[in-house]
Amino acid sequence: MSGVAQPTNSVDLSGKTAIVTGAAGGIGSAIARALTRSGALVVAVDADPKVTDVAAEFGGHGLRGDLTDPEFGARAVDLAQQLSGRLDILINAAGIQLRTTAIDVDEDGWERLLDVNLSAAYRLTRQAAKSLVAARGSIVNIASLSADRAVPGIVPYGATKAALTQLGKGLAVELGPHGVRVNTVSPGYIETPMTADVLGQEDFRAQKLSRIPLQRFADGDDVADVVLFLVSDAARYVTGVVLPVDGGYSIT
Repeated sequence: MSGVAQPTNSVDLSGKTAIVTGAAGGIGSAIARALTRSGALVVAVDADPKVTDVAAEFGGHGLRGDLTDPEFGARAVDLAQQLSGRLDILINAAGIQLRTTAIDVDEDGWERLLDVNLSAAYRLTRQAAKSLVAARGSIVNIASLSADRAVPGIVPYGATKAALTQLGKGLAVELGPHGVRVNTVSPGYIETPMTADVLGQEDFRAQKLSRIPLQRFADGDDVADVVLFLVSDAARYVTGVVLPVDGGYSIT
C-alpha cells in the first residue's frame, strides 16, 4: 500500500506576488512552480544562471544574482514591485551544504554556509519587510531536520539551519502584530541534487528508508504542497511553527 500523490493545485493565490530563492532547482524550483500553478506571480531568484530558463519554463520571472551581496535582495524586491506593485510571499529556500566533519570545515567554508543559509535569508527578509507588511503577507523559511538533531558530516550546515529556525520564530513574534506570518518547513530526506550523493549510496539509502514510516523519500512537490498551505488563507492563524516534512522520520 504505497504511492505518491500528485501535487495539488487546490490553493488559489491569484493576485499574489512571491519571491522564491534557490529557485533554479531542487526544493526551491518545486515551490516556485507550485506557486505559479496556484496563480501567483513568481520572481525566481538564484545564483545559478539557469534560473532564467527555469523560470521561463513555468511562467515565472528569473533573476540571477548572489544573495550574499547586500544589495541584491533589494533588486529582487524592486522587481516584484515593478511587476505587480506588491509582495505577498517570501520563500527563503536557498541553501548550500558541505559534507565533512565540523573540524575540517575551513574559515571560508564556514563563512559561506553562514552567508547563504542564514545571512542572506535575514537580509532579504529585512529588505522585503515593508512590502510584506503592506500586503499582510507571509514568509516561509526552508530549514532541515538537522536543525534540531546531531547529524555527523553536516554539523555546520545543521547549525545554520538551527539559527534560521530560531530566526523564523523571532520574526513571527515581531512581525505578527503587523499582519505578517512567518513559518518554517523542516524537510527530511528529499530526492534533490543536494542529496543525490548520499541517497545514491545503497547502504545509506536502505538505512534511512527503514526509519521512514511512509516508506519513501520525498520529492520537491511534497515540500511545495506544504508551503502552499502555509502561505494560503487556510493557514491564516498559523505562525511561528516549525513543520517537519519527513514522512515520520523524526518520530522513529
